[in-house]
Amino acid sequence: MKKQQTKKVSAIAATASIITNVVKNKKNLPDCISEYQYKINQEDIPKVQAYCYNILRRYEFYQFIVDALLDKPLKNKDQDIYHLILSGVMLLNEGNLPAHAAINETVNVTKKTKKIWAKNLVNALLRRYQRDQFSLHSAADNNPVSHYCCPEWLLKKIQNTYPDIWQTILKANLQHPPMTLRVNQLMGSRENYLNLLSEENLSAQVCPLTKNGILLEQAVNVEKLPRFSEGAVSVQDSAAQYCAELLNPQADESILDACAAPGGKTLHLFESCPQLAQLIAIDISAKRLEKVQQNITRITPDQQNKFILIAANASDTKHWWNGKQFDRILLDAPCSATGVIRRHPDIKRLRKASDINALLITQQQLLVQLWPTLKKEGLLLYATCSILPEENAQQIKTFLSSHNDAQSVSFDVSWGQPCEYGQQLLPICQSGRNQTDKKNKGNSDGFYYCLLQKK
Repeated sequence: MKKQQTKKVSAIAATASIITNVVKNKKNLPDCISEYQYKINQEDIPKVQAYCYNILRRYEFYQFIVDALLDKPLKNKDQDIYHLILSGVMLLNEGNLPAHAAINETVNVTKKTKKIWAKNLVNALLRRYQRDQFSLHSAADNNPVSHYCCPEWLLKKIQNTYPDIWQTILKANLQHPPMTLRVNQLMGSRENYLNLLSEENLSAQVCPLTKNGILLEQAVNVEKLPRFSEGAVSVQDSAAQYCAELLNPQADESILDACAAPGGKTLHLFESCPQLAQLIAIDISAKRLEKVQQNITRITPDQQNKFILIAANASDTKHWWNGKQFDRILLDAPCSATGVIRRHPDIKRLRKASDINALLITQQQLLVQLWPTLKKEGLLLYATCSILPEENAQQIKTFLSSHNDAQSVSFDVSWGQPCEYGQQLLPICQSGRNQTDKKNKGNSDGFYYCLLQKK
């Protein structure tokens, strides 16, 4: 008997369902797309990904328009229809389809639901959007939340923290992020890899202010990158590449990478100094540690004995630490991720103002609990992908006030903005016109670094 094939759903139907899952169930976008892939035609997967990222990047804008179109709010149980309308508006606005095709494709999705009433509603609202698009857009642009596509709580925080450049930061968050590579220096030079890219007709340039970074002109599937499967190169934003340069591991040292998954920084530390005695990578998620192992296998299959992977809460040292202190520690702490919104726009749906206090507690616990595991004169690099001072320099100030054996170590770099403690990179798209642009040269994600030494 022939096995019945699962009927595939349209790209716009999949998009509406995925967005509902992110917004209603607070699930991250990559996981939602991964869970839904078997329901989508293979050729539609890139389209669905693009649609989802477009919507989440500008969710407040589309939300404003849909709310203005509706005579009364839909019930909570009808969030699927709400996000179908929202997806249809996006399709009309930036879907590169004729208007009639965009409307028909969106309306057709309602025929496969049990909500018969939704067909006329979706059709009417999308046609009204067509007629009133100019006035609706003008109204949305006059509202800071919908204009900058940022939740109000976060918009106010960024305004208060960066009064001179808050608009620049918020506009940068709406841009598509660059695809940046890190060349494995154990397998060849950056210049050699640029030649390999050129041979494949992939345009790229040196990523400024990094030792091994390359900026691609256009993003491509990693399978198209020369020798990617052999470990010659990894995808990693330039801001994250500063980690290994700042921690600067040395031969025969024992290194701890706390909160290590997915392992990009772990492997960069090893590439920087393969003569390390050992590198212990800890993450609270055993599933995410599988990705670390995959990266180790791809990049350095013959040196796997140098790595020890532990699934544990890094701050709960009594359950994983054997008492032997580390020479250097990387603490890439859990954070609000407000520096990587352009790369992960679902953050704006997943984070809320009340999350910050819980994160501050976690960050301070990690600092306090990991400090005893560091040798005297050892170094701990505290890092976040946040642009909020309370998670960064203020955390270090709190820690130093209760630890007399700790001191902040200054580092001479030409990127970022100096803080009371450490250095802050902002997610600003560069034009090279002002001092802020020069200090953030290279179009990196938002990142914070502070180097601490034990006296």
